[in-house]
Amino acid sequence: MAVNAIDFSDLTKKPKIDSKTGLWKEPQPQQPPQQQLGVKNPKTGEVEPAMGYPVEQMGQGDELLQLFPIPVLICPYPMDYSKELEWIRNCETRKENKGGGGGIYSDGVGYTHYNRQSEDTFVLDKPELANIRAFIEAKLHKFVTEIMASTDKLVITQSWLNKNKKGESHHEHVHPNSMVSGVWYPQIHEQLPPIQFRSRHQRDVSLQTEKYNTFNSATFMLPMKRGELILFPSNLTHSVPVNQSDEERISLSFNSWPKGNMGDIKSLTYLPLDRCV
Repeated sequence: MAVNAIDFSDLTKKPKIDSKTGLWKEPQPQQPPQQQLGVKNPKTGEVEPAMGYPVEQMGQGDELLQLFPIPVLICPYPMDYSKELEWIRNCETRKENKGGGGGIYSDGVGYTHYNRQSEDTFVLDKPELANIRAFIEAKLHKFVTEIMASTDKLVITQSWLNKNKKGESHHEHVHPNSMVSGVWYPQIHEQLPPIQFRSRHQRDVSLQTEKYNTFNSATFMLPMKRGELILFPSNLTHSVPVNQSDEERISLSFNSWPKGNMGDIKSLTYLPLDRCV
């Protein structure tokens, strides 16, 4: 039995002339009933308004949604931190950090020079960085409560300095055993390499694209400003391109984890951390 295809030509035809007014008349697309955009609360079963689901009008009543976006929060530091920066610059790091494998960042002899980490991996415990720690903790709280809508409290676990002089980079990596990670940038500017993120969604087939956007890009470079803090999920792959400037790039990285027990007993997601010690 032959079936006629639906005719959508009325959405693409040129405007018609109104017989009464003699003016061009645009066809009015039929608007579907408005539906609430949100997420289902597993406890109540109710659909609640959702934060972070941007909607773009595509014309003819079409709407483009970005489902399950990755939250990345950028926060400027509001105070002068000259004393903290001086302490950070004098903080000792590894003398050298290099590995084999060659590649685009190789020095020509077969070594790739990576960023040098501080010997101290709990630098935010130092009293000299008390103000920086308080600022980071406040923004972690904002990330968890206002963006993730959680009542859990995240605590900083480890924290360390990264220094990149000319010719040094940082390989692609994630932060295991951490929930939310972050980087604070006491010394950076436009001539120093940005942080680069890689999409979690690996595509087996790539379409030929005329320009890159949120939906077809595999990587995203995010230039940071002096004093800015960036927070992101710890399993988001990131790296730092090679520093081609004569100035040293300095950053402070950290991990975090929920304090106390996690999850919900009724939904069978409860993790009693006090039983794991």
